[in-house]
Amino acid sequence: MAKLALNGGEPVVKGSLGKRWPIFDETEENALLETLRSGAWNRREKVDEVGEKFAAFQDAKYGIPLANGTVALQCALKAAGVSAGDEVIVPALTFVATGTSAVCVNAVPIIVDIDPLTYNIAPDAIEKAITSRTRAIIPVHNGGYPADMDTIMEIADRHNLKVIEDCAHAHGSQWHGRGLGSIGDLGAFSFQMGKTLTCGEGGMVLTNDEALAEKAGQFAQLNMRMTNFQATLLLSQLERFEEQIKTRERNIAYLSKGMEAIDGVHPIPRDARVTRWCFYYWDFRFVSEEFGGISRDRFLEALRAEGVPCGVGAHGEPIYNEGPFGNPELFDRLGLPRKYLGEQAIDYSTLNCPNAEQVYREEVCSFTHAMFLGGTDDMQCILDAFQKIRTYVDELQ
Repeated sequence: MAKLALNGGEPVVKGSLGKRWPIFDETEENALLETLRSGAWNRREKVDEVGEKFAAFQDAKYGIPLANGTVALQCALKAAGVSAGDEVIVPALTFVATGTSAVCVNAVPIIVDIDPLTYNIAPDAIEKAITSRTRAIIPVHNGGYPADMDTIMEIADRHNLKVIEDCAHAHGSQWHGRGLGSIGDLGAFSFQMGKTLTCGEGGMVLTNDEALAEKAGQFAQLNMRMTNFQATLLLSQLERFEEQIKTRERNIAYLSKGMEAIDGVHPIPRDARVTRWCFYYWDFRFVSEEFGGISRDRFLEALRAEGVPCGVGAHGEPIYNEGPFGNPELFDRLGLPRKYLGEQAIDYSTLNCPNAEQVYREEVCSFTHAMFLGGTDDMQCILDAFQKIRTYVDELQ
């Protein structure tokens, strides 16, 4: 008789895991009503306040609130002095906006491979990609797990490059006890609906450099600004954030410990320099050879049937396969730069980053952050589902 839910057995989880996102109550409602009734819809009191508070939370001196995360990246690139024809190094495994933000300031993104264990940009790949035209590096803290900022900053200092941290997934995460976004020259955040800190839509640039903050603030005035309503909502959400971080950290510790006893499922090995990991989604690695030889996709199918939602991260395929990068004709039709005057155009559709390809197609599994806002009993349900599938894996052959 079948044991796995995929084959008609009883699922491990019969309800839902974690909490519904976003979390809100009368706190947000009353704050929004206060802003509404003030009539000061276009003033900046709340915007300035949230810029200061979130910057301080991430250990930065200056915060420039903006309309969304993509605009934040563009603003940071402009403030850093990136201009037409400059090269900007970005990772293959990220949301496509990391690359298109460079395109939107007329720069040329150079897409490089990732570290196969952390899923973040590989420092050795950065080093190999640097040319006389390289102006900046955008390390993405994939899922909220910090990139190797020690090595990246050393490379940048040696080659006189700007570092713009893409922190769209990394609100609250720390490296050596410092908030992400405060380590590079600039950091860019998103407060989109699904993020761990949200106001529906919004973004922010952080920096410790007064001159860069002034430039970013000037660019923000070019219709990139956050609204008072967004800022009001974000301030309320920020009050909840610290406790939510503690809950997530407690749950991933429990889950990671339990996974040690199950072959074939491995958490990202946590570097001692990652002093706090607050994630947008929590990645783990599936190893087919250790899990009865089934594919990652077959494992995910069985896991979902047991009532445990699981995907492959928010990034999708390597970005050279997505959006305009995978379609040179669209790139040219939109007037987007992929070459320098008199030189051969980059054909992004021919790129191949083997680590990114393998991770995306065969290994990465991801849970959303909201699944970690319940109790450790939810984590035990996930472990029970893992163990059940591993025990009855022959049913999936």
